[in-house]
Amino acid sequence: MRWKVATALASLIGLSTAQLARYVSPSDSSVSFSLNIPSSTSSSGSGAIFFQIRGPASGKSWIALGIGSGMAGSHIFVVYTDGSGNVTVSARAGQGHFEPEFSSDAEITLLGGSGIVDGSLIANVRCDNCLSLAELSVTNTRSNWIWADKDGSGLDTSDVEATIRQHDRTGTFTFDLTAAAGGDSSNPFVQSVRSSTSAAATGTGTRTSSGSTPTSSNPSSGSNGDDQNLGSGSSDTTTSGASSINKMLKIHGILMGLAFAVFFPFGSVIIRLLPGPHKADVHMVVQIIGFGLSIAGLAYGIMVAQDLRYITETHPIIGMVVMGGLFFQPIVGLIHHWLFKAKGKRTILAYIHTYWGRALLILGIVNGGLGLQLADNTTGGTIAYSVVAGVMGLAWLSASVLYYVRGGSKAAIGAKLEKPLSPDGLRE
Repeated sequence: MRWKVATALASLIGLSTAQLARYVSPSDSSVSFSLNIPSSTSSSGSGAIFFQIRGPASGKSWIALGIGSGMAGSHIFVVYTDGSGNVTVSARAGQGHFEPEFSSDAEITLLGGSGIVDGSLIANVRCDNCLSLAELSVTNTRSNWIWADKDGSGLDTSDVEATIRQHDRTGTFTFDLTAAAGGDSSNPFVQSVRSSTSAAATGTGTRTSSGSTPTSSNPSSGSNGDDQNLGSGSSDTTTSGASSINKMLKIHGILMGLAFAVFFPFGSVIIRLLPGPHKADVHMVVQIIGFGLSIAGLAYGIMVAQDLRYITETHPIIGMVVMGGLFFQPIVGLIHHWLFKAKGKRTILAYIHTYWGRALLILGIVNGGLGLQLADNTTGGTIAYSVVAGVMGLAWLSASVLYYVRGGSKAAIGAKLEKPLSPDGLRE
């Protein structure tokens, strides 16, 4: 599809009113995103939609709104100053955790009222094909959107290849498209608007570290025009930053981090180094706790992945594979333990339990890092996980090496055979 860019110079006065759905950044209330779906589009299921990206003109390098549940595969619109009191809108295609690239697919028009207005950076945009491009249904009450911004000096360029640096904040939210439907204005943001129902949006936001990324873009640059009434009289509904999605995401990360970076490695250390006849029992208790935490974490993870449409991402796929394999570990471990007590020696199940568990543990720890990346976690959170996982992983590897240096299971069995059997029989 061809790229369409145009600039409207003045407001086009309409008699109908427009309904706006609005989302406010939980980390910076001066940053907001509004959406309107004209009645004609809502009734036909296709056509143009309008959105506004708004934030402070100073202190922001850029602000972006995207259609999608994550950067990968999303349609992103980045706004920054052009250095002449106007704004540049750049349409880009999300590439996952890489710089979004220019895309000529989106057919957008920068409308009147855009520019630097009363200290605010404003982009009023009409997109003629966003519904079909992003496969959005006008009846969707939980359409997925993303947002991001970057602190710093304005880019002050209309260059379509302008380089941007990695976001400082990012988040996800949902728009109820049915609540955004109403009116047939050619520019709903520059006339007095009112809503008959609340336009709902729910979402999350996170702060991430800065870093440089290359970029390429295709902008639309426009002037303020004569429009002064920017959405006045609207009764949009904003959201709080502490959404259920964000809470579930944090709970998922904490539960899985405890299971794979703490309890599972600690249980493996116990079975190798803890002296006495009850180390197998202690190992079992610790691993069952870790198993319970991982099951709870899996439940939260699946709910988040379904809600954000992350279910086909690498992290959830690996996570479900690991958890599927993990379900066999307690069964194989118990059978192996009973056979060891009865026969006084290891069976093939012992090796399956040991090496299968090691493979799952390593894969689970690595997948935790992929999860932090997918969630755009903070640098502090990533460092904390890396330190804990690294320390526990090193302890686990050291315990395994020391165990085999001491003779492994043969030495342990030999030591037991030198003593009278206890009423409970042999123990690992």
